[in-house]
Amino acid sequence: MEYYTLSRYAYWKYYILIMYYRLAEYPPVVRVWFVFGAICLLLLVLIVLGNAMRTLAHYRFDRMVRHNHRRYFERMKEIVLSERTLELAEVSAILELPKNYKMRERHCRSYIPTLLELRQGLGDRLSRSNWQRLLQVLKMPAYFEDQVLSRSARKRVKAFKDVADLDANLKEAVASRYLFTKDRKLQMHARLHAARFGTSYPFKVLEEDPNLVFTQEMVVKYHNVLVYRSENGLAMPNFIRWCNRVPLNEELRIFAVNEIRLFGRKEDCAELLSMLQASREEDFSCALIRALGELKYVPAEKEFCRRYLSASFTERQVLAEAMGTIGSGNPEILKFLADDFLQTTDYVTRMILLRVLYNYGTRGREEFYRLKESTAEEYQPYFSHIECDLIDSSRYA
Repeated sequence: MEYYTLSRYAYWKYYILIMYYRLAEYPPVVRVWFVFGAICLLLLVLIVLGNAMRTLAHYRFDRMVRHNHRRYFERMKEIVLSERTLELAEVSAILELPKNYKMRERHCRSYIPTLLELRQGLGDRLSRSNWQRLLQVLKMPAYFEDQVLSRSARKRVKAFKDVADLDANLKEAVASRYLFTKDRKLQMHARLHAARFGTSYPFKVLEEDPNLVFTQEMVVKYHNVLVYRSENGLAMPNFIRWCNRVPLNEELRIFAVNEIRLFGRKEDCAELLSMLQASREEDFSCALIRALGELKYVPAEKEFCRRYLSASFTERQVLAEAMGTIGSGNPEILKFLADDFLQTTDYVTRMILLRVLYNYGTRGREEFYRLKESTAEEYQPYFSHIECDLIDSSRYA
């Protein structure tokens, strides 16, 4: 007696053939609707199973995050607040990690919320050297490197964000491969990382990229990068070189001038004044004027007066505020501002001139009241607005 062994697909083939010959007895319309309904049912089952699996994965991940927070948060806090620099073995002993501990991707990812909470909560109080050793023991640098080198663009961008938030570092060779990628979002994060942690010239890309578009978002992010480098004693860029960038990029030049102002680099004032004398672009000129005013560069007052009469109303307003900010007490400046109050036809400029005189000091206050007494009745509402803080509309001009 002979026996036959059926293959693994024989049963599926058997039931499919039964269904096929049963459907063959029905009209074509019924068969089409049956196939369509079967496909929809199959898709529905797949969607439900996919959602169930994702929900289960999120639940397991959240449970892992809560477990890590409950077990390691206080130990991590003890490590980063230690006054002395700990060795890697000491950090591992405090965490009580097993020997030859290998971190998988989901394990590393589950530590990130706890590390973020720790860093944001402690801020400048934590020891940077011990923080880096903690990340090293948890295998976070290797994890971030694998994420940056993955095929998923979403994982790459997320990795760069986490590196910046956790003050971690990547090898320059890893980040530099994305400095000129076509993905604009990934490119921006790679350049921000190079600017934050780079040891060679980290801002070289900003000077050499001819297609650079320096948006307002980039202004905020690069300012935070520069603050980080300044606080950690890293080399700062040459802002004057950015102002003279060729080919010219107006947004980058204005950003460089504003950074000189925000970081109080008074040694660059002479160069800024030379640029102002040659500048014809209104936005760039206004940035230069604000910088020279806030840095209280007294030699710039003469150039301010020279530009004032030929400037637009917007630039005049910036010039007047810059003269008031310098506050050198020069009587010629006070007379210049008072005379323009009577000559200008723009009411916003008139309000700003009065406010500058009112806040200029004792001499400015005297000039303010002299004007109030000598001017016609039609100008008196301007003085009332400046004197009363509740209705001083010049603050919103």
